[in-house]
Amino acid sequence: MAKSSTVRGGSDNDDHHVGGESDGSSLPEDQVFEMLTRVSLDDLAACRMVSARWRRLTYEPGFAPLHCRRAAAVSGFFVQSMTRNRYAADFVSMHSPSSSPTAKISLAFLPSAHVRIVAVAAHRGLVCCVEADTRRPPCYYVCKPATRQWRALPNPRVRFRAAATAMVARPPPSGAAAAAAAEFKIVRLSVVPELRDRLRCEVFDSRRFAWRRSADVALPPDSLVPAAPAVRAHGAMHWLRWPDRITGAQDVFAFDMRSEAWRLIRLPPEVEEEEVEGRWARKMITAVEGRLCLVVTMEVADEEVVEVWEMASYVDARWEKKMTVGLNSLHMKEGRAVVLRDLCSSDVAFFDSFCRVMWYDFWRGKMAEVEVNHICVQEVFKFESDLVPCEIGRVACRPPARSPSEEPTACLDDVDKFS
Repeated sequence: MAKSSTVRGGSDNDDHHVGGESDGSSLPEDQVFEMLTRVSLDDLAACRMVSARWRRLTYEPGFAPLHCRRAAAVSGFFVQSMTRNRYAADFVSMHSPSSSPTAKISLAFLPSAHVRIVAVAAHRGLVCCVEADTRRPPCYYVCKPATRQWRALPNPRVRFRAAATAMVARPPPSGAAAAAAAEFKIVRLSVVPELRDRLRCEVFDSRRFAWRRSADVALPPDSLVPAAPAVRAHGAMHWLRWPDRITGAQDVFAFDMRSEAWRLIRLPPEVEEEEVEGRWARKMITAVEGRLCLVVTMEVADEEVVEVWEMASYVDARWEKKMTVGLNSLHMKEGRAVVLRDLCSSDVAFFDSFCRVMWYDFWRGKMAEVEVNHICVQEVFKFESDLVPCEIGRVACRPPARSPSEEPTACLDDVDKFS
């Protein structure tokens, strides 16, 4: 395997020094590392904005397991699939032993036994789910799996099929109580049969606790790649689109959750040229260290090769190739049935195979493996959370007090639900 050498250019998402010695530049690096492993998950996001040095330390391979243990946090993935017309989602992590309570995170506390994850927020470990049992009334839930809290939401226009859903949570204001209300926003893009050239857009804001209609998005309803969760980077949500049927060009759909404006980002011309040359390629987008990345898997000389492209300038939509790596050594040890699902860092990838998932360092080999009850994983959601209870919506949510068999008969918009 050979890693391509690239010079990382300036990015719109680069960190800025605050000035003076507020970034702890006078402290030895090991002391800064120790300090950062003890800050809360919400404060960690702010620490990464202090300086490039602090940011780099928080993305080192040894940081995440220490931080999860010392700051009472969890980090991993929800893997989701459908078997016999039923969705199932399981949380997996390489930072928690199987005996740890954090390894028991699940959606079993929800009032329905059959829900589908449609979006995950980056802050505070919030998950948006929807009732997947067609025999029951449609219902949307927002929950915090790490503390087993949930709240039913008013329904959007569920008669229109959802094409994409994304959620973002706002970090609590400085000085707020540990159990402060979790503020979040959900965007739902749906397909209206009468509108063949656009997607209907609805936005839910937890402060108003209601959905509202936003401007339609002028994109063909079938242009977004299905079973592809939104990728948050550079302050926006991103989805990969199918290649154009006429030109073959492919792009990324970006939706700014704050301004509700959108744009299309063209993929690197070099990637499109490789496809013109007849190379088979599988593409996905992800976020690594806050930057949007394109991952291209292709066959080159009988070897599966992975290319990683990083967004070097978000404003100019300029990509740079970060690395190229062959997977022969992985296939020799694990077989060719492994599928790359996400990137955890620059060098560590998340793979799945038959009834198992693994974390694999491209240069050092397999780091961890977990068995799962999923023959074929369909969706993967990055998940981070603290273990602090919070308020979802206008009231605090508490652990379940009733029997698991007592399920609500409907989703009532104005009735508070407690778990």
